[in-house]
Order: sequence, then C-alpha cells, then structure tokens
Amino acid sequence: MESWDFCRSVTSVQILVALGEEFGARQANLLNDTGLDAVSLYNPESVVEARSEMTVIRNLLSELPDIAGLGLLAGERYHLSAYGIWGFALASSPSVRKTVELSQTYQELTFVFAGFTVKEDGEYASLVFDNSDVPADISLFSIEREILAAMVILRELLGAELGPEWVTFQHPRPAYGDLYDTCFNGQVTFSAPRNELIFPRRLLDMPRVQGNGATASLLDKQCSELIAQRTARKGVSGKVRDILLRRRPMSMDMELVADTLCMTSRTLRRKLQSEGTSFRQLVDEIRMTLAEEMLTGTRLGVEQIAERLCYADASSFSQAFKRMSGKTPSTVRKQGQGS
Repeated sequence: MESWDFCRSVTSVQILVALGEEFGARQANLLNDTGLDAVSLYNPESVVEARSEMTVIRNLLSELPDIAGLGLLAGERYHLSAYGIWGFALASSPSVRKTVELSQTYQELTFVFAGFTVKEDGEYASLVFDNSDVPADISLFSIEREILAAMVILRELLGAELGPEWVTFQHPRPAYGDLYDTCFNGQVTFSAPRNELIFPRRLLDMPRVQGNGATASLLDKQCSELIAQRTARKGVSGKVRDILLRRRPMSMDMELVADTLCMTSRTLRRKLQSEGTSFRQLVDEIRMTLAEEMLTGTRLGVEQIAERLCYADASSFSQAFKRMSGKTPSTVRKQGQGS
C-alpha cells in the first residue's frame, strides 16, 4: 500500500485516542493536523483517510515517548466488533479459510497499513505481513499492532482450538521484549526473515459452528459495496461526500455545502452533473451506506437511525431504505445479527 488517501472508519482513531488518553495525552494533541475534532471523532458517520490515522499514530508516539510497546497495547484492543460489516462477515464465515479469503479481499475495510498474504507450507499456514511501504517512523508500531490485532481475531474465531501461538518479527528483540511474551501465548521469534502469524494448517478448513454461509455471502456483498462507495467518489463529488460525512451531513443543504466549497450552488450543480452525479444522489448514497452500517454494526433503533439521517420519521426512513436497497431495515438487521 503506497497511497494513503483511501478512507476507513473512524473507529481505529477512536481506539488510538482512547489509548493515549489513558496514559495522560490530551485529545487535542492526538488529533493535531488531522482535521478531526471531538465532534467528528465520536460521530459514527465519520470516515478518515489512512494518512490521517498515521498522523494520530505519530502524535501518539510523540506525546508518550516513555511508554514502551504502544503498538502492542493498541493491537490488543482491535476486537472483531471494531470492524463493522467486515467484522460481521468474518464472524459469520463457515471456515477460517473463508475468513482469510474475506480478509484479503477487503483489506481496505480493516485498519492495517502492512498488507498481508497467506502462505501454506506443510503442516502450517501463516499470514505474512509486508510493512516495507509503511513510513519508517511508524513501521514498528504498525507491525506490532497489526500482528497482535490479527491474533486477537483468530482467538475470537477459534477459541481454544487455536492452541499455542507462534509469531515472528523481522525487527530485533526490543528492550521491552517481555511485553511480547505477555501479549502472545506462545513462541515469539525476532530477527526473522518475515513478519508472520503461524498456525496449524488444518485449522483453515475446520468448520465453524457459529458460521452461517448465507449470512456470510450477504455480508460479503455489503463489504464490496462499501468499498465501492468509499473509493468511487473523486473530484468535486468526493469533496462534497467528505463534507457531508464529516459534518453530520443530513442536516446540511446544497447551499451550505456550496458555500463551504467557495462556489455557488449553481456551479456546484453543474460540476456534479459533469461527474455524472447530483447532490441528491450523493446524499442518498451516504444515507444508504450509513444506514446499513448502523443496522448491522450498532444497536440503535430504527427511530434513532431515522433521526440521525434526518428523515421525518421511522416510517419515511423504512420506505426510503426499502426503495433503494430492496430490503426492509429489519431484514438487514436480522441478517447482520445472524452472525
């Protein structure tokens, strides 16, 4: 991953800020130069670019230079529930192999910077993390966080079946190496050829009792749609989408957005038309994305979701949702909870 302008959920930044605050760092300092504030940080509708999350990591390291192993301390907080639709898709997978396939396909919905591949060799399989493109100043934090976060997911998917853990790191054993022994329940190797999380190959095809193939397929489709929606909008439409997402969008009208972009609404309308979209289409698109995320990833009631998306009432929201998705909100929620 060499470009860091792709969007992701704000959840990871929330985790990092909470970690920093626990050790006495000020929220404002952790968010410095990110474009985020307290309101957007805790707005479930917010998305951030990966480079903004990198800035938070740099701020965290700068604010807490005496806290060893911050990457590990962060990684242990990334439970499946933190990943939204992607997490539900993994939890509903009928096997670990399917889980790994989904993980690879939709890496953009995770919070990793180091891309990973799967290797199968004899009795063992492994997730191999490549952090060669990650900026040097956050590379150690990144690989610590991502390998431990992946281990947390495997623990939640496999439980006791996982057995003794085995991880390898390319960097030498740091002064706080004992923290690795605490975080991983097994063998930790340093100065290794690769950054790997290794586990018995037989676990890949072991059926998961909690898995549900039909639900997994549905969530697979939703993951694909979510990535498409996050990456498709560039140019002026991308800027409009960012404004709508960042500033509690549905209460904003076209005049206000145009003013934010220092143009008239007529100019904005013309520019959006040239990009094959419209203000209304962008608003509806965002409403659908956020509605699906809140239905499958939160416990908010339909009335609360309708209010957040600025529909007149729950009935109006339900009718609009069914018109645009072909499904009722209750159906989507049940399918998401089936995992």
